[in-house]
Amino acid sequence: MSLALALAALATPAVSCPSGSIAKECSRADVAKKISLAPDRVAKIADTCLYDYGGRCSVEASGRINGSGDGPALLWQKLALAPRDGPAARMVILLSEGAAGKAALAGFAESTWTLGAPDLVDDGGERSLVHVTGTLAGSGAGNADALFAADGPAGRWRQIDISGWHDQGSAMLPAGYWLRGPIRFIFAEMFASIPVARDGDGNCCPQGGTAFVDLDIEGDRLVITGLRFQPMQPVGAEVEYPPRSRD
Repeated sequence: MSLALALAALATPAVSCPSGSIAKECSRADVAKKISLAPDRVAKIADTCLYDYGGRCSVEASGRINGSGDGPALLWQKLALAPRDGPAARMVILLSEGAAGKAALAGFAESTWTLGAPDLVDDGGERSLVHVTGTLAGSGAGNADALFAADGPAGRWRQIDISGWHDQGSAMLPAGYWLRGPIRFIFAEMFASIPVARDGDGNCCPQGGTAFVDLDIEGDRLVITGLRFQPMQPVGAEVEYPPRSRD
């Protein structure tokens, strides 16, 4: 990742700021600084929050993902976070375990609703991938997924920017259509399917069809290498049951 891209990613607003208040904004860099890598805290990853958070923090789950060959293992912790003045959120922290058990922050995922446990992905290549599924709160059910990668058996784990390709894909569609989501990622095949909205569609219900997208990782970014899409238009009158009163 270029320095400019890395700085832009760290400057992205965070969901759960260290203050524990939704009234105070912060960046992902601010959050990263408050994730403890102290050996005594990491040793208690199953029941001690690694995130120094101003609200309530509890550990929902934790685990270990063994790397391939002599590659570094990943430790992970899933947190339930309750700010002092707003709705609860979730966070998954991933640590790369280095020599002598020393840990380094691989990255973290956040969501205003759900996050899954990290999943080791076999994409058939030289790199290792870990995917965290996630969904944002709201009628649109947007994605809160996160992707982490390591190149080769001794590669450094890092977080992949999986947000930028969305605008790239929308620009490939006909006028009046745009990628809406939620996205279904299949990183084992570097593939995704995503509902397409038409101008005028409601936030909950994209009706323009489905785009099928081929993906790849360039540096630390997810990019589109191919897209297939058949535009759809409504046929006939809308059917609703039970019928709404016309009074």
